[in-house]
Amino acid sequence: MDSREERVARNEAMYRAVNREIEQVAEETDDGPSEELNVICECGQPDCRATLTLTIADYDEIPRQRDRFAVQPGHQDPEIERIVRETATFVVVDKFGEAERIAESQEDREGTN
Repeated sequence: MDSREERVARNEAMYRAVNREIEQVAEETDDGPSEELNVICECGQPDCRATLTLTIADYDEIPRQRDRFAVQPGHQDPEIERIVRETATFVVVDKFGEAERIAESQEDREGTN
């Protein structure tokens, strides 16, 4: 994996940590699983400012597999991930290869799994 791909993978893990905090706050305010949640696109591109709207239940399911991320449609990178779920407002991508290893190690270090 080149340094760009590693940087992207680390950014994705950072965005995931922020989104988990957003989800936790929503749950603490008694929002139910069907309530909508606005999260940051987890594509890892440093210039991305996209936000995604999905239910708490949808977002809760994604990081259960530590190498899966929610991104805006069109923000997936076929060199390091494949689409495993596609909706009108977001896609779920699954890392493979070295990107998968980095994503999983970042999750372990950040304690976000």
